[in-house]
Amino acid sequence: MKPVAYFLCALALALIFFSPLLILSYYEKLPEPLHYSGILHLWHISDWRPGGLPSADFLKKCLTQYESQNPNIFIELSCLTKDQAAKAIMEGHSPDLISYPYGTVLALEFASLPHIDHYLPSFQGLAYPYMCGGYCILVNTDLMDENGIETGSGWGIRPDVLISAAKAGVCFDAEPGYSALPALALHTYPPSERPNINTFDEPNPPDAMTRMQPASREGLDLFCRHEAGVLIASHRQLYEAALSSERGEGPSFVAFAMSGYTDMVQLVSVIANEDTARQTAGQEFAAALLSAGVQKKLETFGVFPSIRGLDIYTDDTCRRAIYQLLCQNTVLASPFERAVLDELALEALGGKNAALQQLRQQLMRFQ
Repeated sequence: MKPVAYFLCALALALIFFSPLLILSYYEKLPEPLHYSGILHLWHISDWRPGGLPSADFLKKCLTQYESQNPNIFIELSCLTKDQAAKAIMEGHSPDLISYPYGTVLALEFASLPHIDHYLPSFQGLAYPYMCGGYCILVNTDLMDENGIETGSGWGIRPDVLISAAKAGVCFDAEPGYSALPALALHTYPPSERPNINTFDEPNPPDAMTRMQPASREGLDLFCRHEAGVLIASHRQLYEAALSSERGEGPSFVAFAMSGYTDMVQLVSVIANEDTARQTAGQEFAAALLSAGVQKKLETFGVFPSIRGLDIYTDDTCRRAIYQLLCQNTVLASPFERAVLDELALEALGGKNAALQQLRQQLMRFQ
């Protein structure tokens, strides 16, 4: 037999021997992670507002960006109240993702979410916080000038200055169901501006709130009518007061951050689904809400990110300070404790030091 014939026979035998292995090797590499293609349904429930545009507008921007990067996925956004969502669930309907305020109870089974390092609690791995509100102190500078009170500048008002400003009247209210009052119990200010007054020494927060009395009328309106020197405000009221001032319908004012307390947090969860690709797509969108680029967009809405270290609100001393305090010392109160906290805060505002101390102890439990 010629050498060429020997070579061809050997090659044929080799192919017969190795072909099953090659086929198996090919099929072992063939399975790839399934990519979802279709519609994801996103429900949005919100009972607190950012400054300016609604929070649904933020989600619309986020999903539009996500769809542009994932052309085979379309996200359908539905805005519902808590009652509407509960009714839909009772009728057997379910979304793929849901955005909802902290403390909302939903009869849905959530999928676990991969860990992402953020400064708010992890919510047992079943929800990402992606947006939060905050509180601040507004001081009418026109009334302060009339009374010869120097408010100073910087991110936190000194307690002795706050007490003096409060003599021109203090008012407060917040978003429905939320309260700025407990935030005042943890009021902090820069150590470099700490006055040499023993009662303000660490570790106790300042007692400025014990000298204040609650207003009986709507706080923001009262402040805008120059009938109160100080407004204990939500971020939303900060936006509305600034808008009134720009229109000449409200006073000139300076705003100060208070503390790392908040009771306004928006969460996103993914509904557990036997369709792994569908569930994974939902998890990827939820994680995208916590990306630095997306979180930076919250600046347009006057609210605060849920990740640390963003260069945000560079030209807004008060909001930047609120963000920094939230990052450094988050105090997230349970929604089920709000009535107790408000009651203690009102007692403290009436001058009861025991209530103030108890309120501080209660708030520190939520850190």
